Amino acid sequence: MWTCPICERDLKKDNQWHMCSKAELSTLFERNPKELEFAFDKILAEIYEWYKVIVSNTQNAVMFVHRQTFLIIRPMSKFLDLKFYSKDQQPCPPFFKSTQVSKKFENHYRISSLDELSPTLIRLIRQSYELL
Repeated sequence: MWTCPICERDLKKDNQWHMCSKAELSTLFERNPKELEFAFDKILAEIYEWYKVIVSNTQNAVMFVHRQTFLIIRPMSKFLDLKFYSKDQQPCPPFFKSTQVSKKFENHYRISSLDELSPTLIRLIRQSYELL
């Protein structure tokens, strides 16, 4: 593991290319409803227990990396945009978008409250972790 001396992000390899920008996690939620921060905290608590996950953030998003980035959370004004991967295309709705990228599907799921964070959604994120 390597920590960038400029942005202080933890990365998998020495001198790994990345979007180098320093940002505090708290600033991502400054202008958003508290409910979004609660939903993010719940996801973070679930994933924190998984083996060898690196969490880092930029000015616009939080990335979760195992062997590769398996989840990106972008706080928007009224919802969290969760981007993660699967072997199969996901139905729209409830998914906002599911697009094939190489041999996997890039999925976007949007939640606006803690109630929308279901065990099924956590299971799908876990499958993304295992896939990548």
